[in-house]
Amino acid sequence: MGNYRRNLVLTFAVCVLLTITLACSKDVDKKSIDWPQWRYSAGRLPSSPSKLPSKLHLKWVHQFDLPQPAWPKGQTKLQFDLSYDPVVMGKQIFVPSMVDGSVTAYHTETGWEHWKFFTDAPVRFAPIAWNGKVYFVSDDGYLYCLNADDGILLWKFRGGPTDKKVLGNGRLVNENPARGGPVFYDGKIYFASGIYPFVGTYLHALEAETGNVVWTNSGSNSIYVLQAHSAPSFAGISPQEYLVATP
Repeated sequence: MGNYRRNLVLTFAVCVLLTITLACSKDVDKKSIDWPQWRYSAGRLPSSPSKLPSKLHLKWVHQFDLPQPAWPKGQTKLQFDLSYDPVVMGKQIFVPSMVDGSVTAYHTETGWEHWKFFTDAPVRFAPIAWNGKVYFVSDDGYLYCLNADDGILLWKFRGGPTDKKVLGNGRLVNENPARGGPVFYDGKIYFASGIYPFVGTYLHALEAETGNVVWTNSGSNSIYVLQAHSAPSFAGISPQEYLVATP
């Protein structure tokens, strides 16, 4: 377990350093260095138009707490939060934390902590950075929108019907935690809440600028389907992972 955790931290450190070095390089066009969401695009295709410089140079290092994933190591299909997943916009890198339930903004050139925003539960997914704003979800059931410059809350949206809390992974979380990782596409933010179909699952599309609801799907948890044990029942999708958006 010790080696496993050290490898996670090392992997994250390498990813952050590559991101920071790219952002600090004079050889890269400033408009192309952003990494606005997990795996860059709404289709989750992990590449950007920019090219890495021929030489990378270490600028700074920041040590983070060991990750605390939601599910045990043996749950191979649910390893969406094994490490920290940062995004970059301009000269800021935004890092979520499932350990203390925060998102922190660091300066890419110096590593200086610009601001830190806390939620009421773990933040397990990469934020979205767009148009001067940062969006992210938390196990407290909310999608948050912050001003990227100062971390001030602009608005938040609850994914489920109530603020009822339950015990999850040793923490108090919403009974409908937001574990459908957000994706930005065509001016809209898509995310999902709820992990148990019998409690309810909710998929939302919101206007990224205002937080206004475009549509909500609250019925995919009650589809009458044949289960793996050959008995039909009402069930549905459990949205736990990063969402994908395509035309």
